[in-house]
Amino acid sequence: MADPKNAIGEALSLPKLKLDQAVKNSEIKAGKHRFGPDNKQYFLYFKPSGAIKRRIIVYIHGGGWMAGSPNRYKYIGKVFSDMGYHTVSLGYRHTPLYKYPAQAEDVFTAYVKAIAFLQKSGVRTDRVVVVGSSAGGHLGGILVYDKEMQQKYGINPNVFKGLVSLGGILSFGVEYAPTTQLLIESLFEKGYDRKRAEPISLVDGTEKAKVLCIHAMNDPISEIENEAKFVEHVNSLRPKTADSMIIRDENVFHSNLVMGVFFDDPETSDPLKVLFRWVESLPD
Repeated sequence: MADPKNAIGEALSLPKLKLDQAVKNSEIKAGKHRFGPDNKQYFLYFKPSGAIKRRIIVYIHGGGWMAGSPNRYKYIGKVFSDMGYHTVSLGYRHTPLYKYPAQAEDVFTAYVKAIAFLQKSGVRTDRVVVVGSSAGGHLGGILVYDKEMQQKYGINPNVFKGLVSLGGILSFGVEYAPTTQLLIESLFEKGYDRKRAEPISLVDGTEKAKVLCIHAMNDPISEIENEAKFVEHVNSLRPKTADSMIIRDENVFHSNLVMGVFFDDPETSDPLKVLFRWVESLPD
């Protein structure tokens, strides 16, 4: 269980993050594409600048499955597009009004619509890297590993070359802080089989996607053990498929990693340098 002092550090980090977020987002424009009647059912497209990279970034935001939006995290999409990637940021409906699998259904629908949009624009879409922050790491894992949903939505899983989880929740089988446990309880209807919504239970070793987990040692929201178990499990099925980076800075908690790291310069930030080098190292 996380040290209670880390929860205080997390809370104290939020005001500055929200201010930086508002300032950054005010300068950014992105193409907005709706795929459903709910105001959360849309995706944003960020056109790459400079030398265009051959991989597509699919970003999924966090917020405990009950908050957040692509608009709130426009600055993250722009970081990837500034690095030369065609980037789409997927929205989804929130709990507690909408229970799982509504979130997964929206992510899959948004993904299919976004890929169709890119293809219509002449973009090659067979090299996809999924990046998710916090709850978005969980939903990114569902997108990459849920074979039943992939079949339902006509998705070829071989296009997924990589999954990056930043403080994501990839296993429910660890002891989380009470606030996180409440978020997980709120996500599901009573009696729902959570293994159907747990990335670690959906991995079977047939996947070609590689994995990078970036996690803060002092994360009070997403227990670090959950990603450690996920990395170990993936590598037990396919050795050397999953990598991890543990941030040991005592002033880095949850939000100032999963959303705050994208305020940093990709040329000088260690986590971002690792992330982008890893993406470029992925096999075709």
